[in-house]
Amino acid sequence: MKKTLIISLGALLMATAGFYYGNYKAERLIAGQIELINSSYAEMASQGLMPAVQLNYSKIRANYWRDHYRLSGLQLQIAGVGTVAEIGRLSIRGFKPGKLSQQGELRIQQLQLSNLLQQMLPPEVGKLLAASPLWLDYRYQYQPTQDLLTLQQQLRVGDAMRLELQLQLTAVQALWQLGSELAAMDLEQQQAYQQGKQQPRVQQALAALQLVSGELTLENNGYLQQLQPVLLAQPATAQLAELKPQLEVYVQSTELVTERIRENLLLFLHEPQRLKLSFNLQRPLTWQQLQSGELTEELTTPEQWVAFTGLLVEAN
Repeated sequence: MKKTLIISLGALLMATAGFYYGNYKAERLIAGQIELINSSYAEMASQGLMPAVQLNYSKIRANYWRDHYRLSGLQLQIAGVGTVAEIGRLSIRGFKPGKLSQQGELRIQQLQLSNLLQQMLPPEVGKLLAASPLWLDYRYQYQPTQDLLTLQQQLRVGDAMRLELQLQLTAVQALWQLGSELAAMDLEQQQAYQQGKQQPRVQQALAALQLVSGELTLENNGYLQQLQPVLLAQPATAQLAELKPQLEVYVQSTELVTERIRENLLLFLHEPQRLKLSFNLQRPLTWQQLQSGELTEELTTPEQWVAFTGLLVEAN
C-alpha cells in the first residue's frame, strides 16, 4: 500500500515538474525572441535604417500545454524620446515553437499612446486618445483539406466603437508552405530568408490568393460623433471630417448598387449606429482580377453586380 502511494506521489511530482518546466522553457523562448527583436532593431538603428527602438515588458506567463502565452506591461521606447506606446496585455494562442499552427489568435488589450506623447498633441486630440484605448484581436484558421484560410480582425475603441472584418481566401497552399518554412527558422534566418532570393516566391504565393467571401461589421456608440469635431479642428485632418458628405454623394450617384442597398447605406450615413456588409462571390477571384476592371465588362447592371457578389447590406 505504502509502495503504491509512493509511486503515485512520484508520478504526480514528475508530472507537475514537467508541467512547470514546459511553461518555463516557453517563457524563456518568448523572452529570447524579444531579445532577438531588440537586437535586430538596434542593428538597423546603427545602420541608420530606423530610430533606436526597444520593446520592453514587465511579465511573461506561458501555458505551453494549452498554447496560451501572455505578456503584460509592454512598452515601446525610442532613444532620446522615451516611451511612446503602451500595451496593457498581449495574449497569443496557437503559437508552437518551430511550427505553424493551423489556427491562432493574437489579442492586444489597452493599446494607447504614452502620457508623454499625448501631451505633445493638441489638447482635444490627446484627451480623446486618452479616453479611447484600443483593443485588437486577430485570428486565423486554415483548413488544408479545403485549402481555405479564414482571417478575422476586430478593433474596439473602449465601448464607443467596434469594427470587425472577416475574409475567406482559397489557393493558399503555396503561401502556407512558405509560412511553415519561416516558422521553423529563428529570427535571424527569417530576416535573411525575407531579404534574399525568396521574394519572387513570396510575391507569387500572394498573387495566387483568391478571395471567396467576406463580412464587415461596424458598431458605433457615439465615437464617430466625438471624432468628427476633433478632426475638423486640425488643419492636417480637416478634410477627413468632410468625408461624410462626399460618401453621401457617391452612394446617391453610384450605379453599382440596388435601391435597397442604397437606402441602407444612406440610413447609416445619416445616423451611424450599426452597419453590416457581407459578400459571397459566385467564383473566387485573385486581387489582380478584382483590380483589372474585367468584371465591369461582364456585369453591367446593379442587379448583376449584387447577384455575382452576393452583397447584403444591413443598417441600424
